[in-house]
Amino acid sequence: MRALGRFELDARTSTEYGLLRAYTRVNFARRTGQIYSGTQVRIGGAYTGSAYGYSGAAQTQVEIDRAFIQLGGLTAGRAVSFFGFYNGDLELVGTTAGDGLITNLLAYTATFGSGFSATLSLEDPIERRNAIRLDSGTASAGIGVPTGAGTTPYGSAYGLAYATGGSSLNAAYGGASMPDIVAALRVDQSWGSAQLSGLLHQVRVAGGASSTPGYAAGTDYGFAVNAGVKINLPMLAKGDAFYLQGTWSQGATSTVLANPQGWGSGEAGVGRLTVLIPDAVIVPNGAAGSLSLTSVWGITAGVLHYWTPTIRQALFGSYIGSDIPSAAYINAGGNVQTNALRDASYWTIGSNVIWSPIKGLDIGAELNYLQINASGSAINGGSSQGKMTAVGATFGESSALVGRLRIQRDF
Repeated sequence: MRALGRFELDARTSTEYGLLRAYTRVNFARRTGQIYSGTQVRIGGAYTGSAYGYSGAAQTQVEIDRAFIQLGGLTAGRAVSFFGFYNGDLELVGTTAGDGLITNLLAYTATFGSGFSATLSLEDPIERRNAIRLDSGTASAGIGVPTGAGTTPYGSAYGLAYATGGSSLNAAYGGASMPDIVAALRVDQSWGSAQLSGLLHQVRVAGGASSTPGYAAGTDYGFAVNAGVKINLPMLAKGDAFYLQGTWSQGATSTVLANPQGWGSGEAGVGRLTVLIPDAVIVPNGAAGSLSLTSVWGITAGVLHYWTPTIRQALFGSYIGSDIPSAAYINAGGNVQTNALRDASYWTIGSNVIWSPIKGLDIGAELNYLQINASGSAINGGSSQGKMTAVGATFGESSALVGRLRIQRDF
C-alpha cells in the first residue's frame, strides 16, 4: 500500500526571447512491502530515509520528479526524455513497453510551423543504464571461461568488478564519457500527433579493483529507434484517442523496458524484465572477453474512450521480445548449464475505468494480465527448465494478474 503527496511549482514569464518557464515537481511517498517490489522498484534508487530494512517494513521516499528551466526552445534540467512518445500515458500500474525515462538533460527544440518540430537532446547516460552480464559457469563445466581464467568465472584474467547473482555474474558499468544523444521529429495537429526518434547510448565496462582506475574492459555503442502515433477520435466522444508505438533497440534496453509507471529502468537483478534482459553480455574472446549487445523490441497499442464526460476507460496491450547474444548459451557435454542469460518474451493486456465526479478528483481501478516466457536454458545440467516469474523471481515461466485501486486529487 502506498500514499503519495506531490508538490508542483510552475512559474511562467513572457520575455523578448520567448516563454521563460521554471518547473519543479517533488514527490513524497510512504509505502509498505518488500523493498524490491511494486512502486519501490519503479522509483529505483530513491531515498528511503525511514526504511526499517529489506524485510518488508515501511519506507518513506523523497523524489525530485521534475526540475527544469525552459526558455524558448531550450530545456535544461530534469525532465522526461525526448526519446519516448507513449509513456504509459493511459495506465495506472504501467506494464507496457515504453520509455518515459525521467532524466537530466539539455535539449533544444526548433519549431517549423504547422505543428512540426525537431529536438536534439543530450541526456544523462547513467540513468538509462541496465545491467551488463557475464556468461556464468566454471572451468569444469566448460562454460564461457577464457584461457587463463582458471576455475573462477571471468576472474583476474578479465580484470572486472563483478558480483555473483544466482547463476550469472554482473559486470560493472564504467564511468560515462559521453551523454546519450537523442534526436526526434514530431508533428502535433488537430488529428493527433506523431513522432520518430533515435538514440545513441554508450555501453562501457569498468575495470576491477586490480585494474588501473578508469580502465574500460570494453566500450560499444547501443542505439534505439522509436515511432509513435496518437489519433484523436472525436467522432466517438470528446477526448477519445488511439495510440500505437513501436521501439527497436540494441544495447539500450531501457528504451523498451522503462515504462515509468511500472517496471522501471535497469538496476541489475531487481526483480523485473531487466533480470533477463541486460544491455550487453561479455562473451569469451581470448583472455579478456568482448561485449555483445542485446536486442530488444516492443510494440504497444492503447485506446481511450469517454463513456460519459465523467467516466472514461482505457484498454491497452503490449509485446516485448529479446535476443540475447548467442555466445551466452555455451553448453558442455550436450547439456546447457545453469545460466540466467537467455531470450525472453513478454506480453500484457490491461484495462482501467476512472470516475471523475468532481473536477480534479479521480477514482479508478485497473487490472492487468502479464505473461513472461524464457527459453534456451536449463538448470542443473538440463534436469529442469530455467524460467522467470512475471512478478520478479529469477526463474519460472509465469503469468500474473496485477491490479491497482487509486484515489487521486489534483489542485
